[in-house]
Amino acid sequence: MKAKRQADRTVRGYEQDVRRYLKHDPHPTRLSIEGYIAKRFDEVSPARVSSERKALRSFFKFLCGAGLIPADPTASLQSFRVTYGERELPTKDDIDKVLKSKCWHGSDTQQFRTMSLLLANTGLRLGEACSIKKSDVNFDSLEIRVMGKGRKPRTVPTSPYVAQVLKAWIERDGHSDWLFPANNPTGYLDERSFEKTFKRQCKRCGVKPFTPHALRHYFATQSLRNGARLEVVSRLLGHASIAITADIYTHIDKEEIHDTHRRYSPFASPIQAAGQVGVYSDGGTLYEVGEV
Repeated sequence: MKAKRQADRTVRGYEQDVRRYLKHDPHPTRLSIEGYIAKRFDEVSPARVSSERKALRSFFKFLCGAGLIPADPTASLQSFRVTYGERELPTKDDIDKVLKSKCWHGSDTQQFRTMSLLLANTGLRLGEACSIKKSDVNFDSLEIRVMGKGRKPRTVPTSPYVAQVLKAWIERDGHSDWLFPANNPTGYLDERSFEKTFKRQCKRCGVKPFTPHALRHYFATQSLRNGARLEVVSRLLGHASIAITADIYTHIDKEEIHDTHRRYSPFASPIQAAGQVGVYSDGGTLYEVGEV
């Protein structure tokens, strides 16, 4: 996976998934793997199970191809479709509180605000944002070049205001090539480190905890509600297909469902007629339904 330049986080995730299964059963068989997957449905989300299944298939396919095992026990594993439920998004007020909050170490505040604002404005994945180089930011065209999942590059736009914030951050930072530099082996900000900081800031602000990834969901949902086309949002998010975007983001919250029902459904509201009779309309015919 590293030779194929897979992201470090992806490699770590696959390794953890494979180790978890081998701890469950060090002598893998097809039936054992199927039973394990069935058991995991009771413990984690379907999306998580799908990722673990993918890791196991990749691992055993590699072993079989390298001649290290006689047959691939995952070769005939049945696939399944992952469906996504409604996502609980942070409110605009909660996001504003977090963006305006100060970190415990004052020197961390500008980096925290800059990263959080960038995620909310562009819908980038945290890993994509952490690994941006300064040279990837084009202030003339208001565009940022990022490396997405599967090492697929794409370009996303940003607003003039966020571009100004990024420019101010770069001017303060110094001589590193990375937009968010850090003193670690990669040279740039670690995702898990930022996630911990984000969690602490939610607690400091007194808001219901949400993750940096929720800012990506907020960006997509608000863009769609404001009239953006699904195809465009899908491209901005770097999804492999529009179907993925549709599965995740075409949900509408309950308040909007009830509002639409009140406004457009037949027999939605009574019309008072002479204060005595309730009259309901289905868009063409009026129906008297007795005294009010």
